[in-house]
Amino acid sequence: MPSARKYVVFVCCLLQILFMSAQVKGEEAPLRLPTLAQLLGQKIMIDIRYFCADETPSLTCREPVTALPNELASLIKKHQLGGVILFSENVQSVTQIQQLTSDIQKLRPHSRLPMFIAIDQEGGRVARLPTAFSPAYSGNMAIGATYDAHGTAYAAKVGEYIGRDLASVGINVNFAPSIDVNANPSNPVINVRSFGESAEMVSELGGALVQHMQSQGVLTALKHFPGHGDTVVDSHTGLPQVNHDLPTIMKQDIAPFKHIIKEHEPAFVMTAHIQYPQLDNSTLLAKNGTEQVRPATLSPVILTDLLRGTLGFKGIVITDALDMAGIAQYFSPQEAIIETFNAGADIALMPYTIRNLEDIQAFSSLMDELERQLEKSGDFTALFASYTRIMNTKQKLVSSPRQLSTLSSRKVMSIDQKRQLSRDLALASVTQTSGPVGVLAEYRASATKSSWLLVMPDALRCKGMMTALNKALSSAQLTCVNTTLTAIDDRRIEPQHLRQYDVVIAADLSPQVSAIEMGGMDDVAALRQQRMRRNSLETQKRIITHVIQHASTSSKTVFVALRNPYPVAHYVKNTDATFALYDYRVEPKDFNSDSFEALVTYLLYDTSAPGRLPVTVQ
Repeated sequence: MPSARKYVVFVCCLLQILFMSAQVKGEEAPLRLPTLAQLLGQKIMIDIRYFCADETPSLTCREPVTALPNELASLIKKHQLGGVILFSENVQSVTQIQQLTSDIQKLRPHSRLPMFIAIDQEGGRVARLPTAFSPAYSGNMAIGATYDAHGTAYAAKVGEYIGRDLASVGINVNFAPSIDVNANPSNPVINVRSFGESAEMVSELGGALVQHMQSQGVLTALKHFPGHGDTVVDSHTGLPQVNHDLPTIMKQDIAPFKHIIKEHEPAFVMTAHIQYPQLDNSTLLAKNGTEQVRPATLSPVILTDLLRGTLGFKGIVITDALDMAGIAQYFSPQEAIIETFNAGADIALMPYTIRNLEDIQAFSSLMDELERQLEKSGDFTALFASYTRIMNTKQKLVSSPRQLSTLSSRKVMSIDQKRQLSRDLALASVTQTSGPVGVLAEYRASATKSSWLLVMPDALRCKGMMTALNKALSSAQLTCVNTTLTAIDDRRIEPQHLRQYDVVIAADLSPQVSAIEMGGMDDVAALRQQRMRRNSLETQKRIITHVIQHASTSSKTVFVALRNPYPVAHYVKNTDATFALYDYRVEPKDFNSDSFEALVTYLLYDTSAPGRLPVTVQ
């Protein structure tokens, strides 16, 4: 039996014959044959979010990478890595992003084929680009709320605009859209990142977004396969499990992936760190000594048999970030990489955190050990197949007119044009779930000064709502209570004080901020500190209920669900009107918010809010 090294020589000789044959036939010559190190490098994508060249410990390094450090450039070049993912800390302005992506592309190991430069620009809650350049829009569930009236129009336009913005700054991969079917009101991480609870609607809207974004030369990634829509655990902080039976899995979770793969050929599918025992109940021994059902990311049954076999996906399978707790708390980086490659993943995303010089050395050692382990295995068939898929996909980027053009020649869209789409989507998506049209219209032109109490989840939302109301109201005294920090016995919300208000508007922001919304696993410590400093959701809801119950009987009361629409059901009977926005973003510089301004329009004018709930609220 030949050794692993002889096997490599044999395969390389065979490929060399094919290479020469292609030249004889006049076909475009492929790249030089890869070494095992090159194969491995193309299958790794790291983040470059922070880097400290001094002795700052890795865990505390928070120096944003806005210009590529020599140390990271050398690392990428040494290991011939296939790509990087950028975060909000990496992207500050158009010219800065263009310079950073241009510098990254100079490191590509093949002069003809580009590096993958990726980002999470879903829109809504998860948007990394600076909003002064590219609006976040209102997100997927807001688009879902427009479906009855507008079909796929907003999904198509948002996909096009995001794609154009990314292409114009040299970003060629977007980890979007999330096509998880949100079937669980308690889902802590997907919720409004989903278009809704209908697999058919999610399929159509997700497909339109993929089609129009990829038409701009930006590759999309369907996520999170086989579905993250019915979980109560965030895979950033734990390992969720979905216990649907097989018919439900295929009809609900898998259906959007099946449809979009068949109709729109997405370039990537991203895996989920979720256990699906009805699909694969085999186990792995975790580093803590426990047996764990294989999460989808590490499952050959799910990634190879189901995704490639049954669904016929021919593109690139990329893992969700391997530093997330759903994988990292159970498996070492080396174990996770080998297991996911064996399962059928083409690219391991963020398998090792690199923040300082010590991390660089450790990563290089990891790559050396992976190379030795892969060589020892002796079977390179899957590696070459994976490498070929990656190269073919990069070739498609080269063939894209938008990716072929130089950064300096790419036309950046007018911000006014993009902001108009953002305003239009906000206006089209606001959903009134109870109460009369124009419930507060009597106060719009009133000459009498009215007193308004706003009960908002935090200080930024207070500023945003006050800014939106002040633009439309000529005479109103506004007071805002922040439920994150306000005590239940705060003097401002004592019953005798609540009776003075003519209008009470209370807003809920459920669920609490997740790691993906903040940026990723580097923010988990900050997230935990924030939880220690703020009221729990239960306390915040107690404050809202207290305020609504003790408001004057002559007061007009309105409840607004800023994110998840599900809470509106709890307040229908005790308020004059309820609304769902699906979006709570407020610009911290000027406190403007398209969604808050859209809400004010429907509060103060006799105009029906056109949005329709894309999920069942009861």
